[in-house]
Amino acid sequence: MLRKLALRLLAKHMPSVFLDLRRSHPDKAVEICTEWLNRNADQKRLAERWYKLEAFLIQEHDLFQLNEQERALFIEAVALDLIDSRIIALYAVNKKLLGKISSSHATTAYGLLSKLRVALELVPPDENKDAHLLIRSVLQDIEPRGFE
Repeated sequence: MLRKLALRLLAKHMPSVFLDLRRSHPDKAVEICTEWLNRNADQKRLAERWYKLEAFLIQEHDLFQLNEQERALFIEAVALDLIDSRIIALYAVNKKLLGKISSSHATTAYGLLSKLRVALELVPPDENKDAHLLIRSVLQDIEPRGFE
């Protein structure tokens, strides 16, 4: 109930021409943000895999003491390079999408929430704890139940 009230109050202060949070219609911001968030999740998953492989190679084979030819002998080292390339490619596409997200206009509550979720990902708690907590708080204040 309180969440709906917050959305209604926000909607009352914004002209309906610019932001109609009450209607359910396709919102380009949702589509772009979902694509960005999915790709970001893939980057995180791949980074975690990369860290585990690197730790294994450091611990088991003293990775940093090996020259390039010696490192190439380990299949895990090849996987590190492949993962690194994929992470870089995902990052490049997401960087381009950020411009589209910034210029898109959220026309639904889900569009607005999606843009805030992207902002939350862009402000990690270890880089700016206060901003991260603020964005998370705003999301919790206005997020309708069941929106994932």
